[in-house]
Amino acid sequence: MNAQAQLSAAQQLAASGAGSAAALETSGVGKGADNDDGSVPELEAPEDDGPVDETGVDPKDIELVMAQVNCSRAKAVRSLKEHNNDLINASVSIFTRVC
Repeated sequence: MNAQAQLSAAQQLAASGAGSAAALETSGVGKGADNDDGSVPELEAPEDDGPVDETGVDPKDIELVMAQVNCSRAKAVRSLKEHNNDLINASVSIFTRVC
């Protein structure tokens, strides 16, 4: 129950952050000198193929992150490991990369 409340709060935080990003984009803040046309360069996404080392990550946490942000198992595991199994930060990290 607590994990679901945390993820709900994370989603609300991410949604409020989307408005700030849009304001920065329209104001021209954050545009790099390399992008004269205003386009955003594509970032290389790590490959999601192949087996994923889930050592040290709770399978229930992986499933919860996958369900909340609609991502692959590999992305969920990678994000949970990057954020020391913190469900909120892992979910927000994936959510903000997608949006």
